[in-house]
Order: sequence, then C-alpha cells, then structure tokens
Amino acid sequence: MYICSCNGLTDHDVSAAVEAGATRPVEVYAARKCRAQCGNCVKGVVCLLREALKQRKASAAVMASMELAAQQELSRAVA
Repeated sequence: MYICSCNGLTDHDVSAAVEAGATRPVEVYAARKCRAQCGNCVKGVVCLLREALKQRKASAAVMASMELAAQQELSRAVA
C-alpha cells in the first residue's frame, strides 16, 4: 500500500527500512533517498514504523527465549 504518493513510499519500504536498522521517520525516508514533501505521509510513516519496531522487538524476545531454552536443554543433556 502506498503511504506517500509524492515519493512512491510503500508499507514494504517502511518494513525494509526497519529491517535495515531505521528507528526514526527521517531514517525511513533516507533509506528511499527521499524526504517528506507535503507532509501528509508523516503520520502514516510514524504509525507503520512503530508497528514494525514493536514486531521486531517481539520477534527478538521470542528468539532470545528460544535460545535460552535450547541452552538449558543442552545443559541438562550434558549433565
């Protein structure tokens, strides 16, 4: 879905920018080598950015939990 018609910025672009390390709207725009022109897209970019960061944080927590469980299982198997 298009978030910014001025720059052709999509929700996929926002997700890709977050995966590449973006944590602020200016970094999302920079990832696409553009900037907010009319400003109508900023709220949408911020909303999508927050959601993507929340999902990334949740995924990292799940992965850390799985890694800890695997380490504990390995410790029990060795003992």
